[in-house]
Amino acid sequence: MPVHTAFRDPGIPDGEKSVYSVGIADRPEQFEMTSVVTCEPDRYHSTVDARVGADLAMTVEQRFQRIDGRLRAESYRAETRSGETVVSREEAHFVDTAHLQFDGVAPFPANVMPLVGGLTLLRGLDFTEGATESLDLWLAFSMHWPLTTRVGKQTTLEVPAGRSTCRPVRLRPGFAHVNTLLDKVIGGLMPPSVAYFDIAPPHRLVRLAFPTEPMTAKLRGLVELVA
Repeated sequence: MPVHTAFRDPGIPDGEKSVYSVGIADRPEQFEMTSVVTCEPDRYHSTVDARVGADLAMTVEQRFQRIDGRLRAESYRAETRSGETVVSREEAHFVDTAHLQFDGVAPFPANVMPLVGGLTLLRGLDFTEGATESLDLWLAFSMHWPLTTRVGKQTTLEVPAGRSTCRPVRLRPGFAHVNTLLDKVIGGLMPPSVAYFDIAPPHRLVRLAFPTEPMTAKLRGLVELVA
């Protein structure tokens, strides 16, 4: 039975390639991240590659189901290498599986989203100003945290790829459904990030500003579209 999710299918073209710069504001050091999306009638396949310095390389492969005009995270596989040596690997399958939570064994929530999966899934949000959603950000193993999104006013940005008209999306941990005080405490420790998506379909990510340390409102981490 199809599962309704928050992510609409944005109609990403087969073979779409996006190149991003990743760095910290006011620092010259940056690295490049490349995202390539291929599509089939029933799923998208995303490959994200990044190289940091001379030796460290990261590859993330993801699959997303396309069902009745909606998207759902299906699988995730990441590998980090130092030269020819594998530093770490992680893999997850989110559909028709169960995992161990604090309160027992349960399936993954329908709106589960790997961090890097936001490059694809968040393009399917409702970009109406003021629209909100409740998602589940998958971190590792069986851990996923509630995440709330809110769409802001249309704005125009200049990035290395050129000028884009965008919708900003505020991303923050959302624990209000558990406890209001807990939500405020975690919100103070973990400031929100802001992602900007091209207002025109298929809504590519144009910029992501994110905090690099807790308890600060400064969003010094920066991902920007280059090509």
